[in-house]
Amino acid sequence: MIKQVKIPNDMQWADIVDEIEMDVEDTDMILWVGSADGHYAMPWDSFKRLFQDTEYRVQGGYCALASDLVVVLTDGSWYEQADNGYLYHRWPPQLQLNYRPFEKVVGQGSSSLGELNEND
Repeated sequence: MIKQVKIPNDMQWADIVDEIEMDVEDTDMILWVGSADGHYAMPWDSFKRLFQDTEYRVQGGYCALASDLVVVLTDGSWYEQADNGYLYHRWPPQLQLNYRPFEKVVGQGSSSLGELNEND
């Protein structure tokens, strides 16, 4: 007999395979799923088969998703977990033809490099 655990309503849970399938428009583009450092990896089909019914708590704590889990796509972009527990699509930085050097990297609050150096 399988014992089921009642999940309190104030905890938000998600199925990892369902979340990836909702976030990635075309799962055929998934190159691999694993750790951000690349030491652990497996093809999407293997990941999907192994973790089909695996739930995690979105806000972390007990049953939290591995913090370094990434879903790498064939176009060089990837999905990673942010501090809030949700997966976000990230693109590698692209050097622009009209790039400029900068002099400031520290400022008030969470300013961007552009905001810090806009008067230079």
